Amino acid sequence: MAQWSHAEKVLVAKLVYYGPALGGKTTNLQALHRITDPRGTHKLVSLKTADDRTLFFDLLPFDLGRIFGYTVTLKLFTVPGQVRYDATRRLVLAGADAVIFVADSSRGRRDECRSSFENLRYNMRANRLDPATVPVLLQCNKQDLPDAAHPEEVAAWLGMPGQEAFSAVAVHGRGVLETFVAASRRMLERLVLLADAKKRREIDLQELQRGVDRAFAPHLARLAAEGMAEAHGAPSEAADAIVLDREGALEQSVQASLHLGDRLAEEQGRAARLAREVEALRELGQRLRRLDPTFDRDALLRGGLEVVARVLQASAAAVLVRQPDGGLRVETGWGRDLISLTDSEPGREVLARMAEAATPCLVDDLAAECAVEVPFRAAASSPVDGAEERLLLALAPAPDGAFDEEDLRFLGTVAAHLSAGLDKVRLYAELASQRDTLEERVRARTDALRRAHEEARALGRVKDRFLSSLSHEMRSPLTGIVGAATCLRDYRGANAEEMLGAILRCADALTGHLDALFRVARLESEGAPLEPRVTPAAEVLDQARQLAGVAAATEILGAPDTLEVDGPRLARALANLLDNASKFSPAGSEILLRAVPALLAGNGASVEAVALSVLDRGPGVAAQDRERIFAPFEQAGDVVTGKPAGLGMGLHEARAVARAHGGTLELHDRPGGGSEFRLTVPLRAVPVPGEALRV
Repeated sequence: MAQWSHAEKVLVAKLVYYGPALGGKTTNLQALHRITDPRGTHKLVSLKTADDRTLFFDLLPFDLGRIFGYTVTLKLFTVPGQVRYDATRRLVLAGADAVIFVADSSRGRRDECRSSFENLRYNMRANRLDPATVPVLLQCNKQDLPDAAHPEEVAAWLGMPGQEAFSAVAVHGRGVLETFVAASRRMLERLVLLADAKKRREIDLQELQRGVDRAFAPHLARLAAEGMAEAHGAPSEAADAIVLDREGALEQSVQASLHLGDRLAEEQGRAARLAREVEALRELGQRLRRLDPTFDRDALLRGGLEVVARVLQASAAAVLVRQPDGGLRVETGWGRDLISLTDSEPGREVLARMAEAATPCLVDDLAAECAVEVPFRAAASSPVDGAEERLLLALAPAPDGAFDEEDLRFLGTVAAHLSAGLDKVRLYAELASQRDTLEERVRARTDALRRAHEEARALGRVKDRFLSSLSHEMRSPLTGIVGAATCLRDYRGANAEEMLGAILRCADALTGHLDALFRVARLESEGAPLEPRVTPAAEVLDQARQLAGVAAATEILGAPDTLEVDGPRLARALANLLDNASKFSPAGSEILLRAVPALLAGNGASVEAVALSVLDRGPGVAAQDRERIFAPFEQAGDVVTGKPAGLGMGLHEARAVARAHGGTLELHDRPGGGSEFRLTVPLRAVPVPGEALRV
């Protein structure tokens, strides 16, 4: 009977060639071997008697597709035709899944064929093989002989249907493969019929038969391309024959050879399994090498799952990762969805137990473990080493899927490969993160250096403007002082009063320039904090007019009577604005100093403020100069055509005082011509950056 190897997932079926002596049984196997294995990859195993009659052959396995999730392979045997080896024939026939009776078509051997066929039926019953259910196919060999009977006539000798007989000339390979393919199809049909009703419903018999046809299609196509099967020539004899001359020893050898045949099939199945594993691991290794330029985690995991599913014949595979709450989440999946396990409490408990195992583990019956119906028969898992807790899971399909220790070993090997790949991905991510951090630091440092460079250039420009102003504005009063003093020394009594007045005026101008420099320096260095006090608004305005020496009209329109500000500094800022308006306004034009209520907004809030404006009827400020004039040592006008006296610090100082109070200084065009410099400060000096919303 068929042998089920659950370890290698292989179904080994047995096909026996039976018939009279010298009928062509051995020749069939030799020709079949030459047709299907032209390179001689597998060796024929033979055992012969003392009179050089072959007892049986153990042929290479044929891959006939899958049935119930198992790969189907065949072992082929032939029996000795001599009557005195009947016990050996019975022993070889035991457990046969199909029989090919090779009849000698010569009319002179009709009786021998009948006798051998009756012996076949007798030995089948002796081995509890029902001739009505075990397929027996008839091959009418030696059809090339002059006295060969027609296949229907040969079938009539044996009482078999003539239309099912196969014509053959085994010595030339004709009809050999056709008989064998038909026997394989009938044998697989029988295996399906022997299964239970549920399993039979899962098998598409027509697809199974098409699989058999596909397995032998290349051999049939090669024969057709060569034109005649005779091109293969006569089959060669098997090498290394064992010759025995005692019946007892012969039967023992037959039993030993049968056992060795079983072991050979097992080892061939194991070798095929290992070959698949090697190919799968080679493919996975190539994927790992291809990670270098991309480091794609998903591609790595998908490749590992595809390898697991292909080698273990799993219906689903997945990589699960442990969540912070202790649960498991499917990170990457292949095949059928795992929702029946992950969405049920029993399924989650089974997965949790498998995840807690430090080594590969196996659950043979998931339905029993979960106490619910699931589309999987068994589960195998292996922990994936790495920084994160992961589990490699494979699921065998219901109802017959299974895993064994060899599957666990392979699963552990794939998990180790995935661990190495995930480590590469993790290290690459860390390296990329460090690289990005370094690049960000370099960008930040570069920006800082760029800003420092720009600030240095700005300071350089300020220095140049300072030196330019200093060379003119400070040298002029010094020159006046020196000239007046020299005149007094050399021309005593002549215009002494006028000279002394010039000295005093130049000294006052020089003192004013130095005071302006020191005030701005203290403000910008924060060496002189504000000293806010409650001060009447009118007092601030009067003090500003006195400091500027400008007869400006004053308007207080609804502004508060008192302010909590640094009065002297605010008055000095307004004085600078009045002085600036006086310098650029036409002689005799009105200059107005106005105070009105306002609001300052900043940080999502607004505070009450007062807007102190200086309005003039001067020429205004060109658009390109509206920001430049607030820089230190910058003034409107041209040095060549005439520029008002001063260092160009007044507007800069006024803006610095406004910001120190948490306010602003803005320039607006005045309807009808002229400018308005609007200095807005909160009623209480609290440094709240912002801008005036309403005046």
